[in-house]
Amino acid sequence: MIKFNVPINAVQAGQKMSALNAEPRLIANSTPGKFQITSVVSKALGISVGENVEFFNNIDGLEKLAANPTQDVRTFCEEQGIDIDSAEGKRQFVEACTQWFIAKGHQKFTAAGKPVMASVRCSKEDKLEAIEQNGADMIKDEEFRAILIERVGDENASDEDLIAAIQVEDIESPKVEDFTGSKTATTSSATGIGCNLNFTDTSIWNAMKSDLEENKDGKNRIYKVLLDQPQEVNVHNGFENITVTAYPVEFVEDVDPKRIMTE
Repeated sequence: MIKFNVPINAVQAGQKMSALNAEPRLIANSTPGKFQITSVVSKALGISVGENVEFFNNIDGLEKLAANPTQDVRTFCEEQGIDIDSAEGKRQFVEACTQWFIAKGHQKFTAAGKPVMASVRCSKEDKLEAIEQNGADMIKDEEFRAILIERVGDENASDEDLIAAIQVEDIESPKVEDFTGSKTATTSSATGIGCNLNFTDTSIWNAMKSDLEENKDGKNRIYKVLLDQPQEVNVHNGFENITVTAYPVEFVEDVDPKRIMTE
């Protein structure tokens, strides 16, 4: 048997594989704003737990076509019974031809080429824990120590008193490099590439389920991710133009929430 020298990777132990999870699927959940992608999709996109997912669509181009319809557009609209010369017809044309795409989020940069930084959300409890663990080091900063001495009102205050005077508002949230799209997570303890992932994007969730109107939260909308039809999208990351590989998604069905994928 021929053997090839290629990298090996860990296999997620104990991961349950339903029929849905084995397929390349994007699910717009019944929970407002929530999406899921199956492990097949996260692996194809190269997305690890904690990395970002972003969406693309062709709506801008369709709106331009609707404003100045070509003969092909008019022929299509006639076949579909759409009055492209009316405002409602233009909306119907765009809605009928909208195509969504999914991709791995790309890193943001400033015009000078430096990474854009974003604050990590920290709860009050997280900041209190940071004070407890790092208070002794924090008061070593002369400028901050002076602020605490003034706050306490005693220039001879002990280190313990100064640490006790540190407030939650004094703790800055840590910063990380920023990426487009939504950050992913998983309900399991698995890490790395190839996990079922969930993420939140309320505006896109509403857009992709707009035709359900008041029943958006009553169905899980399932899409097939067309992994055999990758498309290269040119985007500007804030510093330069880059190419992102995006995959079209195709509507499959709306199902009751109980039929959603599980791990």
